[in-house]
Amino acid sequence: MALLNEATLGIVTWHDAHAESEWQDLDNLDQDPYVVRTAGWILPDRKPGHIVIVQSIGADDSCDGVLCIPIGMVVNTQVVSRTDLR
Repeated sequence: MALLNEATLGIVTWHDAHAESEWQDLDNLDQDPYVVRTAGWILPDRKPGHIVIVQSIGADDSCDGVLCIPIGMVVNTQVVSRTDLR
């Protein structure tokens, strides 16, 4: 399980892109960011310019629930545990 040797369990807080589902008066656009908190295994150096976080890592190092968040959208990264959880 090589990926777990480099992964950190953490929480990433980021601003997601969002859309309006109806016709809008541009003077009334929502001015607040859409804040998302994602928890999982943070894998360093997997994709340039992004934080890669995954939901699950299998015994064969395959991953499920892979999310690549552009660095410019990241507000905060919090380490939950550096403990070897294998």
